[in-house]
Amino acid sequence: MAHHLQGLALLVLGTTLSAADFSHRAHLALKLECTTCHATVEKSSRVEDNNLPRPEVCFECHEAAPTIKQPREIALAHFPHDKHVGAIPCLTCHKGINTAEVTSKANFPAMAQCMTCHNQVDIPDSCYFCHAKTMHLEPATHGDLWVDAHSRVRRGAAEKQSCQMCHGRNFHCAGCH
Repeated sequence: MAHHLQGLALLVLGTTLSAADFSHRAHLALKLECTTCHATVEKSSRVEDNNLPRPEVCFECHEAAPTIKQPREIALAHFPHDKHVGAIPCLTCHKGINTAEVTSKANFPAMAQCMTCHNQVDIPDSCYFCHAKTMHLEPATHGDLWVDAHSRVRRGAAEKQSCQMCHGRNFHCAGCH
């Protein structure tokens, strides 16, 4: 029986966990700072940076650490954690993470959250401060036939005046996002 329990414990410890399998609530209850485990965010200036904890961070408190999956892909091309970490608390953007038994999409900022501080919008140019120019940001209703019918719009580079013709002078991406 004891061998079965040890085997089960090793099986659990040796499994690959995603961020969703992790209890931030339990770890933050130990009075850990977010940057204790996510130490790389303080110098992270690119979206591609993997800011999940390294196994050696887990070993400081645990005898064994699970293998942590790579972070999921996101719709951003540019995001500097290093410029945000010292300026605002982590919970401002990662709402509810401190009480989460599992991590979900709800714990990550929606575009509207970013727009509370970054509210100077100049369509389409300001979109590319965060999003890659190769992303197709227009809605599904603005597909190939729509682009062909609206001569002042080129795929990936809508002219601001074209958007305003239908959406008005006060059109902002934040209205939908």
